[in-house]
Amino acid sequence: MESYEARLARFFASFAFPAEENGIGTLGEKKLHAALKRFYAKDSACLEVPIGRFVADVFDGEQVVEIQTRQFARLQKKLQFFLQRYPVTVVYPLPRARYLVWTDPATGESTKPRKSPLVGTPLSAFHELYQIRTLLGVENLTVELLLFDLDEYRLLDGYGKHKKKGSTLREKIPRGEPELVRLQTVEDYRALLPEGLPDVFTAAVFQKHTGLKGRKVYSAIHVLEELGVIEAVGKDGRSTVYQKGDA
Repeated sequence: MESYEARLARFFASFAFPAEENGIGTLGEKKLHAALKRFYAKDSACLEVPIGRFVADVFDGEQVVEIQTRQFARLQKKLQFFLQRYPVTVVYPLPRARYLVWTDPATGESTKPRKSPLVGTPLSAFHELYQIRTLLGVENLTVELLLFDLDEYRLLDGYGKHKKKGSTLREKIPRGEPELVRLQTVEDYRALLPEGLPDVFTAAVFQKHTGLKGRKVYSAIHVLEELGVIEAVGKDGRSTVYQKGDA
């Protein structure tokens, strides 16, 4: 069996090849999505395999791998179909740190990579996993979060003072050693609760301990509720009070 180190080397080597090689790119994905297919597929015959009325990103005859970078709601019907027949792994590549490179489309000049203040953690993924929360924790479904640092190349063609709002994303290229977080059982999800989080807490306390902001706070809470990791037990003024579930 190919070692993880060999797979990882193949993953990074994928960025040296045209996206159209071996059939990759036929669905219009960018290099990151294509490279992840190479990482999980044994060979090119396992890529984009029709199963019923759906097409699996990777299928080796025994299990399905679906790679999703956003809009997880689109996976709902597909996953329900696949899970009735095969074990499924959903892979979510999650930027741990971003280094932005901006290119002026008029001159072609690019800036040096500059680290974004935004930081990704496993709990950040719950904003997307929320859309398939009713399927999480089932026996046949595994979620793999692939966290890595990322060089993100964008054009200065947006609006606003610095032309960055609404800018065009050109490409995402990973860098450094990735971290794999595998979520299969309820206990795997429970293990993501931050140390120091009280047994009883509100959304504001959860936000303080996780560093999540805005809707991501409530997405994470609702996913954890769905899995039984936490439960709503009352109110403190207008705030809902949650309690950690039994281990």
